[in-house]
Amino acid sequence: MTESEWSPSSSVIRSGRLTWAQQEWVHWVPTDTDTSFEDNICAVIPGRDVPVDHVVTAVRDVLVRHEGLRSLIHRAGQEGSRQYVCPVDERLDDVIQVTDEDVAGRRRFDTPWRRTCFRIGAEWPIKVVLYATGGLARRIDIVVDHVAIDPWGMRVLCDDLTRAIRSRTAGREPFGAERTGRVEGAEQPIDVALSETSPAGLVYQRRALGYWEQRLLGFRKALDGHTPRSGPSARPRPPSEQGASRFGKALDGRTPHSGPSAAEQGAFRSCWLISRRAGQAAGAIARATGVSPSAAFLLAFGTAVCAVERSPQAGLFAISANRFSAGARRSVRKATMTMPVLVPGPASGDAADSYRRALADCAAQQLYGHRFANADPYATERMCEEILEDLYKTGVAYPRFSYMDDSVTNDFNPVWPAEKDGFPGDVTADDRTVTFTPPRPLGARYMLTVLHRRAGAVLSLQWGDATGWGETAESMLLHIEDLMVWAASEYALDAPVFGQTGTIA
Repeated sequence: MTESEWSPSSSVIRSGRLTWAQQEWVHWVPTDTDTSFEDNICAVIPGRDVPVDHVVTAVRDVLVRHEGLRSLIHRAGQEGSRQYVCPVDERLDDVIQVTDEDVAGRRRFDTPWRRTCFRIGAEWPIKVVLYATGGLARRIDIVVDHVAIDPWGMRVLCDDLTRAIRSRTAGREPFGAERTGRVEGAEQPIDVALSETSPAGLVYQRRALGYWEQRLLGFRKALDGHTPRSGPSARPRPPSEQGASRFGKALDGRTPHSGPSAAEQGAFRSCWLISRRAGQAAGAIARATGVSPSAAFLLAFGTAVCAVERSPQAGLFAISANRFSAGARRSVRKATMTMPVLVPGPASGDAADSYRRALADCAAQQLYGHRFANADPYATERMCEEILEDLYKTGVAYPRFSYMDDSVTNDFNPVWPAEKDGFPGDVTADDRTVTFTPPRPLGARYMLTVLHRRAGAVLSLQWGDATGWGETAESMLLHIEDLMVWAASEYALDAPVFGQTGTIA
C-alpha cells in the first residue's frame, strides 16, 4: 500500500494538523519516492550486552513518550494534511528488527536499513535494528525519516533510549518524573500544531511574517540590479523602484519565479573538508569577540558565496533549532526552520574592520532571527517569490546554512562522513584535502553544513548540477577555512584571496 492510498483506521488515538516545521518538509519532499532515504537521520548506540527483551521494552517506552514516532501523515495540501497517532503496540513489530548479522568491520550506517524509504502515510517513520548474539544486544541502529525528527531530536532520542534501557535493566520504569507531573514532559507535534493556530500563535505569526518581509525587502534592496551567476534565472534584470511592492501583491504584474523542475535541476552533489584549523579558529573567534562560532562560519560562507556569485551581498537562510521551551528541548520532533540573514560582501577600505563589522551584524541577525524562524512556510515561500522575484532560488538569495556543535552531533550525525569516525590521527593542520562524493538523486540546491567539534570541524557543501557551483566547490571550502583562520588571528595574517589555494583563480 502506498501512502497516497492510505486512510486512517479506527484504532487511531487522536489526530490533528501538521506543525509548520512538518509542513515545510512534506511540502518539499514528493510522496512515494525511492529517494527519500537520502534525508533519513541515523544513529548508532552501543547495546552493552543488554538482553534483547529489555531493549524491545525500552523502545516501546520511547515510542509511548514521543507520539510523532508512532504517527501516520496524510498529505493533502496546506489545509488538508493531518497526522494520526496510533496505539504503541499496533505496529511495534514493524519498527523493531532483530538480526544476528555480524557488523564487525562494517562502516557505521552502511546497512540496508539506512536506506529505508519510509511511506509516512502507511508506516511509522522509524526503524530500530538490534544486532544481537545469544539474545544480547551488541549494537542498536536507529533510522528515522526527517519529517519526524531533526539532529537535535535524534540526540534526544538516543539519550531517551539509553536511559530507558538502563531503567528496564534495573527493573524500573523510565520517565517516572514526567508521568507524575513533577517535570514538564516532551511536547507532542499535534499539541504544537494546535498552539500555532491559537490566538497567541496567530499574533506570533503576524510578527514573524512582518520580520520576514522586512528582511526580504533588505535582500531585494541590497541585490537590486545584480545578475546572478548561477541558478534558475541567471539573466540580466533591471533595477526596480525600491519599496514599491508589498507582500501579497504581484510585483509589476509579473508572475513569481518558481525555479527549475526536478529534471532541469539534475543530480545533487557534495564535497567535504575535515579542518582542524577552522574548528579551532571558530573557538578562538568566539572567545575573542563573544559571537557564536555559528555566526563566524555563517559569515565565512556568505563571503565565499559573494566571491562565487560576484555579488555585493548574499541572502542566506540559516537553519534554527527553533526550540524555546523545556518541552521542546525534550522532544524528538522535527522543529528546525530557516531564517533570513543578509551577509555583507567585502567592502572597500580596511578589510579587517569591514569583516569585524560584518561578523557583529551576522551575529545580531542570527540572534534576533531565531525568534521568528517558526513562520508559516507557505506564507514565507510566497513572500520570497513575490519580493525577490527571479533572484529567489539563485546562488545569491537561497543558500542554506546549518551549524551543529558537540551538543547535537555527538558521534551519530549522518552528515559526518561515514568513513571518518571522528578525526583520524593522520589528518594534520596542513591537510587541505576536499573529498567529493558520488551524485545523489535528492539533495540541497545550495547548502553548507558545519559540524563543529572541539578537535575541529567538518565542512560539507552541497549543490545541484544546475547551479554551477561544482566548478568552485573546492575553492569555497578552502576559502571558508582561510577566512576562519584569518579572523582568529585577529587579522594579523594577510586577508585571504578567493581561489588562491583552490581550483580556480
